[in-house]
Amino acid sequence: MKKTSRLLLASLLMLFSFQWSFSQFPQRGYTVNLYVERENQPDGGIFLPAPPDTCDVEYIDDFVQWQWGKTVRPTERGERASIESQSSTTEMARIYSEALGFTISRSETPAIYNLMSRSYHTAEQTSKNPKEKYMRIRPVIRFNEIPTGRADRLESLRTSGSYPSGHTTRGMATALVLAEMVPEYQDTILRRGFEYGESRIIVSAHYQSDVTAGYMCASAIVAAMHSTSDFRADMEAARAEYYEKSGRKPEAVNALPDGRRILSQPVDTASCRYYGDVAQYMEAKGKRSTGRGEQAKADADCSLESLLSSFSEPLGLKMSSKSTPKIAALLTESRNALQANASNLAAASPFRKRPYVQLGEIPFAGNDDRVISSYPSAESEIGWGIGLVLTEIAPDHANEILSLGFRIGESGIISGQHWATDIIAARIMAAAALAHLNSDDSFKKLLDEARKEYDTLKR
Repeated sequence: MKKTSRLLLASLLMLFSFQWSFSQFPQRGYTVNLYVERENQPDGGIFLPAPPDTCDVEYIDDFVQWQWGKTVRPTERGERASIESQSSTTEMARIYSEALGFTISRSETPAIYNLMSRSYHTAEQTSKNPKEKYMRIRPVIRFNEIPTGRADRLESLRTSGSYPSGHTTRGMATALVLAEMVPEYQDTILRRGFEYGESRIIVSAHYQSDVTAGYMCASAIVAAMHSTSDFRADMEAARAEYYEKSGRKPEAVNALPDGRRILSQPVDTASCRYYGDVAQYMEAKGKRSTGRGEQAKADADCSLESLLSSFSEPLGLKMSSKSTPKIAALLTESRNALQANASNLAAASPFRKRPYVQLGEIPFAGNDDRVISSYPSAESEIGWGIGLVLTEIAPDHANEILSLGFRIGESGIISGQHWATDIIAARIMAAAALAHLNSDDSFKKLLDEARKEYDTLKR
C-alpha cells in the first residue's frame, strides 16, 4: 500500500512538473500567463483618436500609402511582406533571430522564448478594444482586392477591424522588448519591428494610420508591462541567457537609437505624402481660435516644471521638483534623453522646413525656430516619451497619461511647428529611446525610486 502511494505521489509530481513547464510557453490549447490582463491594459480606443474616415483629410495619407504598397507587392520586399502575414511567437522568433544573428527557440533559449511569448500574447490583447470599437473596413475589402498576405484570408479580414493593426502591435512590442534585452542590436531589431508594420500596408491588410496606431499601442503596452515584477524578472533572466548562450559579452551602449537606421526617410515636398501633411496642417489651423488652440499654446512649453504640472492632473498628484523629487529626477533624465535623441536625428537627417516657414507664416505658438529642422518633433518625442515613462510607474492612470502625451504631439500641428509625419516619427523614436533607457541600471534605479514615491503619495 505504501509503495502504491509513493508511486501515485511520484506520478502526480511528474504530471504537475510536465504541465507547469508547458504552461510557461504558448501552445495550441494552452493558456499563456499575460503580464497585464486585457481589462487592465492601456486602451487605444481611449488614448488614440478615431481612425480617419474616407472623407477626412487624414485619409489622404492612407490612400497615398496604400498606392505605395501596391507598387511594392511584385518585388522581393513584397514577397517578404506576404510571408510576414503569418503571426505567432514562432514567427517572431524567426524574424528576430535574423536581426540578432542568434537563433531563438523554445528548446534552446527557453528564457528568451518565454519573455517573447508572454510579451507577444500580452500585446495581442491590447489591439482588441479599439478594433472592436471602430470595426474599420480594411483597404483590401474597401478596394475589392484579393489578399496577397500568405496567411491572410478574405473572410477573417472582412469580419475583423482594421484599426489598429494587431500584427504591428505584436511585432513592434516584441521589437521593443528585444531591443531592451540586447541594446547592442537595438537599431537592427527596431528596424525589423518598423518594417513588420509596413508589411501590413504592402499586402493591403491595413492603412498607414492603422499601422501607426499599432506602433503606439505597442509602446503603451510595453510601458505597462514594465510595471509588473514578472516582466522585469523575465527580462533579466532572458538577458542573462542571451549572453551565456551567445558567447557574447555585454557592452556598454551609450548611444541612443539611431532613427536613420530605424525609420524611413523624412517626407519632403517631392513626396506624395507631403499632400497629406499639408492637408492635415491646413485643417489644424482652424482650431487655433478655439479652446484647443489655447491648449496648443500651453503644450508648446516642454520644460521640466511645465511637464510636471501638466501630468499632475492625470496622475492625481500635485507634482513639482520640490514636492515629488524622485519623479522629477526621473523625468529630468527622461526629458534630456528624449531631447537629445530628437536633436541627433534632426542633425543627421535632411533639413526640413517647418510648416509656418514653408507656407510663409509666423508660428502660432512656440519659438521662431526656423533654423531648427521640423523633423522629428522634439516636443512630440518628449510628450509621448514622458507619457510612457509615467505609465511604467502609474499604469492605473495609463489612458489619461497617454492621452495627454499624444495631445502634446497634435498640438505641434496646430501651432505650425511640425508636420504630421514629423510627429509620427518622433513618437516611434520616443518608444525606441525608452527601450534603451530601460536597459540601463542607473535609469532603472530612478524608476524604482519614482515608483516608490508615487505609491507612497497615492495612498
